[in-house]
Amino acid sequence: MLRNANNLLPLQRLDTLRLTTVTARAQPVRKALDFSWYLAQDVRDYAPASSVVGPKPADLAQLRQRNLLLLALPEGGTPDRAVVRQLLALREKLVVLVFDSAALTTLPELRQAAAVVFVKERSMKACNEAVQVIFGGMGAAGRLSPALAAGLGPAQPMRGGLRLAYAMPQAAGLRADLPELVDSLMKQALEAGAFPGGQVIVARHGVVALSRSYGVQQVAAPGAQPTPVLNNTLYDFASLTKIMASLPALMRLQDLGLFGPDYTMSALFDFLQGTDKQSLRLRDVLAHQARLKPFIPFWQGYVQPDGRLQPQFFRPDSSAQFPLPVGQGLWGSRALPGRIYRGVATSPLNAQPGYVYSDFSFMLYPYYVQRATGQSFDQFLQKEIYGPLGATTLGFNPLRRFPLSRIAPTEYDSVFRKKLVHGTVHDENAAMLGGVSGHAGLFGNANDLAKLVQLFLWRGRYGGQQLIRPETLDEYTACQFCPDNRRALGFDKPAPQNPALNAARSASPRSYGHTGFTGTYFWVEPDQDLFVILLTNRVNPTRRNGKLGELGLRSALLQLAIESALPGQ
Repeated sequence: MLRNANNLLPLQRLDTLRLTTVTARAQPVRKALDFSWYLAQDVRDYAPASSVVGPKPADLAQLRQRNLLLLALPEGGTPDRAVVRQLLALREKLVVLVFDSAALTTLPELRQAAAVVFVKERSMKACNEAVQVIFGGMGAAGRLSPALAAGLGPAQPMRGGLRLAYAMPQAAGLRADLPELVDSLMKQALEAGAFPGGQVIVARHGVVALSRSYGVQQVAAPGAQPTPVLNNTLYDFASLTKIMASLPALMRLQDLGLFGPDYTMSALFDFLQGTDKQSLRLRDVLAHQARLKPFIPFWQGYVQPDGRLQPQFFRPDSSAQFPLPVGQGLWGSRALPGRIYRGVATSPLNAQPGYVYSDFSFMLYPYYVQRATGQSFDQFLQKEIYGPLGATTLGFNPLRRFPLSRIAPTEYDSVFRKKLVHGTVHDENAAMLGGVSGHAGLFGNANDLAKLVQLFLWRGRYGGQQLIRPETLDEYTACQFCPDNRRALGFDKPAPQNPALNAARSASPRSYGHTGFTGTYFWVEPDQDLFVILLTNRVNPTRRNGKLGELGLRSALLQLAIESALPGQ
């Protein structure tokens, strides 16, 4: 790090950035196009960014509209000095990656840039590490000779650990053969037909030691060309939505003084006043012991005897009266959410007390977020959590932001939507709520999910921001009614008599996580400072595929990660 005016780096407040990566061509061109792609991908692991190669003079007007530019100077050859100097003139919003020491002496304008990072070689690995330094994933401690650093140096040390880093398993204190062991597990599951494809992340000490994708997006028809799963493929999280959307929203509201676990249901939901649910305490509700029904398939009440949907509630085209995306080519009436809320209000309570996992309260939390903040559920989460994390793929109704080709399909729905569910939420009740619910509907990739899981493990802090108070996260991840009920507030905890049932046999009582119906999973092991993520679409082409559970893959993956943690590291 040769220059860092006003401590610009590591970058803060990712939600405020309008970032473009600029790869300057050498003359003659030295494979700038290939390099620019990798640079842009490394940056997008952290934050949304556009990219430009060249650049051409016509690009300069657009680049001036961005509030941060990451300029990679070429190694060898001569850059288009006029263009480079125009970019360097932008000064306070320019971060420069330099790969050729000659530029340090031939481009005095570098002293005008906000930040200058010197990378000793133009390799993909070195570029990736430089990007991690810029975003605070790893530190920089290199030094240059006084002659090379003239006017820029001396080199400044930079600390890492602000955001996730990406490195080999050994850098995270894990066994070097972890990737091969995980590959073997996933290969067995794929060969058994447990799912078409999936993504796995294993991270420890804030370092992503393994991030891999396996298989294909869906079970393809004979002769069809399958689409491989990539790390940027999006998955339907199913019930991970409870943990990755509802809980962050409630914890943030609690920090703002707008929520507490000892509120009653009627304090949040006015339509529950006067019902048998008005006095239910949220602490019991979030621990799934408030006698709420597990779920009701509300959609079944809208299917006519001949199998068609009631036309007063569903149409093939959107309109002001039918704005809710239920499926591709299927739109729901704006009256549906209110009808579902009334269905929850009038549903009978379980006859006996005790632990019964329930979707019901999570279906209602978006209503309260809107009421308490004046923002929709998805807007609130984007502003308060996902945006600051740089978790650009996390969100609802992904077709509004991503092409269908990036989204793994789920089930062929033969009774409700009458087609393959692809790009819209798998859960029928969430679909009737327009794809935005607190119990299901969240989509994303494993890398962005990892940022949120790391936020939990770092007790609410990520990227230099305290997004959730540590005390709040400690409360939500602690068992509330042990030993009678293993649950924390929303989070799952290891089953006391058989931890491998939902966690792993070596999981500690402090660990926590959750599963999702579509084949998704995450688990945090604080004692080892590690977590695992598994995303699959095991319901493709049918939910009757239970091989993922039969194989015990989720528990085996967590156990493998725990056993891979090297003692003393």
